[in-house]
Amino acid sequence: MVSGIPVITMSTLGSNGRFGNQLFQYAFLKIYGKRHQLQVETPPWIGQYLFGHQDPPITRQLPMIQQNSYRLDLDHIAKSQIPFKNVDFWGYFQYHTSYYAPEKDYFRSLFKPVPAIEFRMRKVFNRLRAKGKTLVGLHLRRGDYGTYGPHSNFFIAPSEWYKEWLRGFWGTLDKPVLFIASDEPDKVLGDFSEFHPVTSNDVCGCFPEASFYPDFYVLSHCDHVAISNSSFSFAASMLNERGKLFVRPYPLESKLIPFEPWNSEVLIRTPETIL
Repeated sequence: MVSGIPVITMSTLGSNGRFGNQLFQYAFLKIYGKRHQLQVETPPWIGQYLFGHQDPPITRQLPMIQQNSYRLDLDHIAKSQIPFKNVDFWGYFQYHTSYYAPEKDYFRSLFKPVPAIEFRMRKVFNRLRAKGKTLVGLHLRRGDYGTYGPHSNFFIAPSEWYKEWLRGFWGTLDKPVLFIASDEPDKVLGDFSEFHPVTSNDVCGCFPEASFYPDFYVLSHCDHVAISNSSFSFAASMLNERGKLFVRPYPLESKLIPFEPWNSEVLIRTPETIL
C-alpha cells in the first residue's frame, strides 16, 4: 500500500487460464482500480513483457473475493454499490462487455504492444497486406476444445459454418486474403483450400516469447473477423479498430451470426452453463 491508498490484487493472474482469460482479468483489475481510486498490485504475467505494464508487485496476502457469476445482475462484485478494498480478486470477469464499454479507450490502451514488439508485428501485418487488400481473419480453436454440442461453452464449430459465411461475401471483397489463426492449423487448413489461406507461420519469424501473439495481433487488425467461442479472439475483436464485421458461431442455429464486440457476452452460454 502506498500513502494509505487501498489495494486490490489478483494473485492468480498469469496462472488462471490462458491469454484471453488473462486479458479480461487484468482489464477488470485496472478498470475497477481506476473507477474506485485503488492501487493495483499484480504477480508477474505475460502482459508485462508484451505491453510494458509495471504495476507494483503484490506485497501481502489479502482476503480473497471470488466472482460468483458472469451476469452483471447476479455477480456480487459487479453489482455492489460499495467497492471492495484491500482484497485479492479471483475470477475470469468476462462480463457482458457493456460493463467495460465506458472505458473502451482505456481498455484498448492496456493492450498496446511495446514499441519493439509493435515493430515486429507491423512487419508481419505488412507482409499479409502485400498479398491483397481485404484481410479476413478466422480463429478456429481445436486442440483444447471439446466436441460440438449445444450445451457446451467450449464446442468446436465445424469448418463448414465458416466456409458458408465466406462463400456468402467472398466474391464481393476487394482482393481478399484469408488469414487463419488456429492452435492446430494442420487440422483445418485443408478445409479452406479454395480460399488459399495464410497463417502466421507463413509471414512471421520465430516468436518464442509468446508464440500465440502474432495470431492475436493479426486478428485485432483484420477487416472482417470470424471468431471461435473463445475469449482469445473475442478480446482481439474488442481491440480491433478497423473491423467492419464480426461474426461468431451460434450452435442453436448451426451458423455464424454477427456480434458487437463492445455490447455482447464474451462467450455464448446456455442456461446449463451459466454461473
